[in-house]
Amino acid sequence: MAIEAQLDTLEAKGLIELAASRPELEYLFRHWLVQDAAYESLLKQERRQLHRLVGEALEVLYPDRRSELAGVLAMHFEQVGDTEKALEYLAAAGRFALERNAITEAYSAFDRAAKLLPPADDAEEERLLRRRIETELGRYKAGWTFRPTEDVVADLEAILPAAERLGDLDLIAPLHLGLALARLQHGEQASDPVVKRSLDRVAEIGEALHDPSLRALPLALIGLTQVFTGPIRDGVMALEEAVPLLEQRQDFIGAAFARGSLAIGYANLGEFDKAEVASRNATELAASGDVIAQLDAQIAQSWVRAARGQLDEAVPLAQACVARAEETGAAGCVVASSWVLGDVYHRQGRFDEASRAFQRGQEIALVVDRKVWRPTLQAWLGSTSAALGEVAASGGDWEDSLATARSIGNRYGEAGILWKRAEAASKHGDGEAALADFQASAAIVEEFGARPDLARILRGWGETLRASARGAEGDEKLRRSLALFEELGIDAEADAVRATLAGKQTGAAAG
Repeated sequence: MAIEAQLDTLEAKGLIELAASRPELEYLFRHWLVQDAAYESLLKQERRQLHRLVGEALEVLYPDRRSELAGVLAMHFEQVGDTEKALEYLAAAGRFALERNAITEAYSAFDRAAKLLPPADDAEEERLLRRRIETELGRYKAGWTFRPTEDVVADLEAILPAAERLGDLDLIAPLHLGLALARLQHGEQASDPVVKRSLDRVAEIGEALHDPSLRALPLALIGLTQVFTGPIRDGVMALEEAVPLLEQRQDFIGAAFARGSLAIGYANLGEFDKAEVASRNATELAASGDVIAQLDAQIAQSWVRAARGQLDEAVPLAQACVARAEETGAAGCVVASSWVLGDVYHRQGRFDEASRAFQRGQEIALVVDRKVWRPTLQAWLGSTSAALGEVAASGGDWEDSLATARSIGNRYGEAGILWKRAEAASKHGDGEAALADFQASAAIVEEFGARPDLARILRGWGETLRASARGAEGDEKLRRSLALFEELGIDAEADAVRATLAGKQTGAAAG
């Protein structure tokens, strides 16, 4: 019976349906159960034969679409038992997905390839060794933002000896860069031996390859860490040196992250004109990069707007960033953008929305194990809960947050936690505890030169002093706050402080 007649019979019986007649005839099973039944009715040998025929036909018919069809081709040759071809196409599928910002699909392809590889053998040939290393690098690049940090580090450490044995510096460098970035995000410090080992090795490779951008990456990683943990000025100086050398580098996520971090560092210092320039630069360069680069640039944009007090502009940027990060599976970016969004909502008096944003960020920070962010999100959530009139967080919760921040040397994070604990204590009528925390927080941010934060802390400190019947001291703090807001050009918050000093009723706190 001719194939056309067979298809007509199957269609008449309701087993298949016409999907397309052009450019080629295409049918679909009406139900997946029918497809499964048809497939299971075949003998294993018949299945393998058909998979091979389909795979080879696709190779011949669509030679220009092999990247696009790589996932399908990998499946067919995997079913055939042709591991070599399956691995080749899985790697191609992973690269194709990464180019299109489909990071979860890319990770799935590389992960399937890792499972197909035979057990590691010290005597394995170079071709297989190289494929093993490239597969692990693919898993890292696709999955670093949503995988637990400990898993990322364990996998990279496991493959590192093989890479050193192969001796390919272009493979060794990204492994060490990945290890350094993962450990720094986990809260380890650049001076810790395992982190320093990786940073030093990358610098050595940069020298050996005469690659100034590679030599700059360790400095960039240190700088972007300091921007978030302190000392901020040191981080900015490191990034100012490193970022110009990274302009042409698109192959490592730390390069994109560094550009956005420079904008954030300037914003934290209150150098808003420089922050705007750096943010625009990060956005322009990210346009030709991957989704992580674009999300990092968008986080920086929203951060700069928030620091400047331009809350109505910050909200849609942060909302869009959270939505896109969620959609693409970039969990690490959800954490950072959720904090920005929650902070802006809190300052607008939208406490229910702030609480939801902080809760979402905290949930994901726990999953992907971002120690730099977890205590900060917990503290901001505690302050928001107090603003909602909810039961105060226990002393142990605040102490846990402080202990985590201090254990990883995150003094800037420590200052933020003290600030938010002060706000919560003030809301619950514990003025003395609040004043002590305001003072300790202000000392750290003043040391770091974080003027926007200092202005906001001084405002809360002054208002708490006034509420504690210490009006003269409160007015002194408020005048210092006002001077800083005026100096920084943060007009709305300057107006709010003036109103407080004049004894007028103010709206929602802007801190």
